[in-house]
Amino acid sequence: MAPSSIGHSAPSRNLQLKLSVAVLAGAGILSSASVRAQDAQAAADKAQADAQISSVVVTGVRRAAQSAQTIKRNSDEVIDSIVAEDAGKFPDKNVAEVLGRVTGVQVLRAGGEASTVIIRGLPGLTTLLNGREVYTSSGRSLYLSDIPTTMLQRVDVYKTQGAEMVEGGTAGVIDVRTSRPFDFKGFSASLNGRVENRDKSNKNDPQVAGMVSNRWKTDIGEFGALVGLSYQKGHYQDEVTWNSPPDNTVTSDPTITGPRDLGHSGTTGKRDRWSGNWAFQYKPSNNLEVYAEGWSTRIEHDRETQFFIGNLGWNAGTTYTLFPGTKQIDTVTSTGDLYALSSNQAPQDDSESHQGAIGAKWKVTPDLRVSTEFARTTSHWQQSFPIMEMFAHPTKIVGQTYVDGGARFDYPGTNMLDPANYTLGAFIDNWAESRGQSNDWRADVTWNNGEEHFFREFSGGVRLAQRKAAYQHESANFLAAPAGLPAVGSLPGLTCPSMPMAGSYGMSQWLVICGDYQHANLDAWRKMYGRNGQTAPDPYSLYSNKEDTTAFYGKTRFGFDAGPIPVEGTFGVRVVKTELDVNGFSQVNGLPVAVNRKTSDTDVLPNLTMKATLTDTLIARFNAGKAIQRPEFNLFNPGQSLGTTETSPGSGLYDGAGGNPDLKPVTGKNADVALEWYFAPTGSLTATVFKHKFQDYILTSLARETIDGKEYRMSRPRNVNDGTLEGVELGYRQFYDFLPGWLGGFGLEANYTYMKGHLNDQGKVTPFPGMSKNAYNINVLYERGPWSGRVAYNYRSKFVDTFNYRAILPPVGPIDLIVDPIETIDASLSYKINDHLGITLDVENLGDRTYNDYHNVPSNPRDIRRYDRVIGLSLRWKL
Repeated sequence: MAPSSIGHSAPSRNLQLKLSVAVLAGAGILSSASVRAQDAQAAADKAQADAQISSVVVTGVRRAAQSAQTIKRNSDEVIDSIVAEDAGKFPDKNVAEVLGRVTGVQVLRAGGEASTVIIRGLPGLTTLLNGREVYTSSGRSLYLSDIPTTMLQRVDVYKTQGAEMVEGGTAGVIDVRTSRPFDFKGFSASLNGRVENRDKSNKNDPQVAGMVSNRWKTDIGEFGALVGLSYQKGHYQDEVTWNSPPDNTVTSDPTITGPRDLGHSGTTGKRDRWSGNWAFQYKPSNNLEVYAEGWSTRIEHDRETQFFIGNLGWNAGTTYTLFPGTKQIDTVTSTGDLYALSSNQAPQDDSESHQGAIGAKWKVTPDLRVSTEFARTTSHWQQSFPIMEMFAHPTKIVGQTYVDGGARFDYPGTNMLDPANYTLGAFIDNWAESRGQSNDWRADVTWNNGEEHFFREFSGGVRLAQRKAAYQHESANFLAAPAGLPAVGSLPGLTCPSMPMAGSYGMSQWLVICGDYQHANLDAWRKMYGRNGQTAPDPYSLYSNKEDTTAFYGKTRFGFDAGPIPVEGTFGVRVVKTELDVNGFSQVNGLPVAVNRKTSDTDVLPNLTMKATLTDTLIARFNAGKAIQRPEFNLFNPGQSLGTTETSPGSGLYDGAGGNPDLKPVTGKNADVALEWYFAPTGSLTATVFKHKFQDYILTSLARETIDGKEYRMSRPRNVNDGTLEGVELGYRQFYDFLPGWLGGFGLEANYTYMKGHLNDQGKVTPFPGMSKNAYNINVLYERGPWSGRVAYNYRSKFVDTFNYRAILPPVGPIDLIVDPIETIDASLSYKINDHLGITLDVENLGDRTYNDYHNVPSNPRDIRRYDRVIGLSLRWKL
């Protein structure tokens, strides 16, 4: 049934307040103090408001949009939320993909799903699950793709942070909220079945998820229980065609530049992901609630990355052409004994994470509330990662450095699928393992001082957390091909054709050593290369870190009238002491020496929010605060890997890489000013101006270091001096219910973000890596009767991936690696068969997007990447 009144006229302020209360309470986020405040303001006209509310029917997409808008409006912080259309029903299959439509958030998709998430152009974010920290084994954040949307109630993206929130996240905080049994009126159950087809991997994969929840009233109180399970299977295929960086390839003319190698890289993979969540709630009285909840996930991820490196064989007989009017190589033809390498990287990952929490909330008096919670998180990841290589032996190569955004090359006269044209090459025997665990206890108290006072609420709390993380990987992984290896064609089942390239970039397939063969014959292959079994851990890779944090906070909520304008706000301070104990090994005179580094820091993090209600529909905000972002644990590793071959003959310079146990946390001082117009329950226009100042920002960079008397070009994470980021966010949401007939089902959500910023590293000013100046989303919605749908378009402008890429020296360098604008289009169409059953058809990557990056100029590309187009069909049943 179409809504009867939404969008036709602005409701009264009291009606808006009651709607806000209803929506927020339904979303499970409204505190009892906030409910009382809203109820008090609306009590005079309760009967009229209730009568009007009863005529408003909001379901599905509209209800989700209204809930998200109400959360944003009533929050003290600058926040954007996405709320489930129904229990566990989102338009995407995991949290990372959902976030791609939030104002100021950008995601990158690879490996079959959305992966990297950044807020306002920066990666410094913290991810929480139900307000708690969740770690991967050696990282600090929850991998958002591990959370299926079927478990979700909502996702909150905080651009600012209150003193009561767990510290961390200079760019922002993403809080993933799962359902609890008391979120439902009674018994609730749902079952989702889905099958999806991916065009490049040409697979059909099943996915299934279910949830059961109920609550019971007894003589000793009310109980609630919820259990959810999810299984996702996903095949994928990513393909890349690439150029190596430009070089002086023509010795007779040093001004001419071109690549030395062209190549392909195809990744095919299969991911099995099991997830589960559970929650129990018990209320012996209206004033006391005890709860326990948890979450687990397990992922088995097998993949093959099939590299082919085609050297262009520059020699005296090489012929080439230039792009007109440039000194840049266009085409190349070489003959002779050419270098060509087939390398199949076949990692198999196995990981699992678990979190459990138990807590209680007690309303001691009508004005005093206390709560406490203990949580434990454990995680484990291990990987077997063999790489087996073959040399190919073509005699002629024809290459083009720039064709449709990538390279093109072929080997006329050579059958690249004939085993006789290959010989066995090196064997790289990799493995790795990491573990992590944390214990986290917190207690909070809130006292309501009354809405008639300037200071209306006081709160405070303490949090104690202990975190451990350990990591190690193999030693002596590289094994050169020994003499006397068998012929490639003599080993049954050894080789497979590579996955075919979907784009037209010359040679479309070649031979690789099959991934399944590698794992099935790993020990035999080690023996053939002169090794018995898996190697011991590399001492320089091993670290074992412990981090203890103690945090206290105090916060007050205040309010006053500035003439006719009511103003409310909060002020709080969080004090955090961090004690870090880093253990690893460093190299001294060629030998491993144990390193222990202990540090202790105390951070004072103030936060101020002010919100002025200018009219019934217009709100102005000011937020300012300080935040920190601690480095990932692996970045502290004191171990280092030092090369043994000079970067160029006679240079006396070697390459190396390592961690940095002296890293400091990133500090951000943030300010936001916003103006928000809420002209309908599902209609708003918002604008936010923001500015962030950073100290000790972390970048991985190259610098020359002398180690044991040798000079190395070392790649390490380092703190830079400072940085500034500023920009504007605009958001618009509306359903056009005033349009006649079926047109009244349309709605639009659109947002735009403009960003600019720079880092200052010892006087050198550069923009932030990975930051697009412009980004926007356009989401066309439709909901009328049993039909609903959306078409979502996402755009981000070009950005610099890496400054001074590979530290290439003049006259060719320095070179920046620049990424072209990225555009994605997704769509879905749903039909509600009845109140219990619905079906959805969705398409991801509708426009068959490509990812293009290049060395300084577009005609000098590095990669063109292509991804699967995914078509999914879902059937959803609920009670």
